[in-house]
Amino acid sequence: MGHFDHDHSHAHGEHVHEHAHTDENGQTFTHTHQHTHQGEHHHAHGGEQTMAVLRYMLEHNIHHAKELGDMAEQFDGEVRHQLLHAVESFDQANGYLSAALEELKK
Repeated sequence: MGHFDHDHSHAHGEHVHEHAHTDENGQTFTHTHQHTHQGEHHHAHGGEQTMAVLRYMLEHNIHHAKELGDMAEQFDGEVRHQLLHAVESFDQANGYLSAALEELKK
């Protein structure tokens, strides 16, 4: 499934997430995140694995919030307004993820 200039695909437990960015000079560059999940996929409550997943989710959300903020600058009106709401949603989720990580550290 593709949207805007991101591409998502799934095959045999693999997730590929590709980002295309255009810099201020109009040059486009792409980077890809690839994740593979093999075998049974489960998370125990607490522990290093759960903390690692939560940290990954937090970092991934921060990355997406930055991208949405950058995109919002390209628009005005209602499009910009809605993109900025999306950034706020990521920021709120990041607050909850950070709080959960802090609780797990106790």
